[in-house]
Amino acid sequence: MNHKVVAVILFALSLLAILFGYFLLSPWLIGLCPIDSYCLDDSLNFGIGYPLYLSIRILPLIFFTLIFVRKEVFSTWWKIITPLSILLLFIIISTPYEYHGWIQLWPDRTAMTHLMVYVFVIVSIIVILWKYWRLSRIPKTKPAQRG
Repeated sequence: MNHKVVAVILFALSLLAILFGYFLLSPWLIGLCPIDSYCLDDSLNFGIGYPLYLSIRILPLIFFTLIFVRKEVFSTWWKIITPLSILLLFIIISTPYEYHGWIQLWPDRTAMTHLMVYVFVIVSIIVILWKYWRLSRIPKTKPAQRG
């Protein structure tokens, strides 16, 4: 599959995830609850809705940028980000969605998602810039002259 198609799919999925999070925070907009009341479980609100809507807003910018990068840059980014994403997703899922207590030693799921998204974005920017820098250092070969 073309790397531009994959980047467009990632861009669209990130926008859909933000929209899904928004509808979990406001279920009355799509008729799941009576107007201005919240009838869904708090784990959907704090565990999925807030992290999706509030924390991943910057991901569409990264994925939109990936539509315009060279194939070599995208493939390097993909090879590094795939295992990192699995690790970050595991960290997010293993974090409780909210804490009940007077001392909070570990962030809740929304804060952890926000932090992991920033790690994802920073690593993505570093990988993209590093790969472009490496490609710019490769000398361009001149075609052989016949003579």
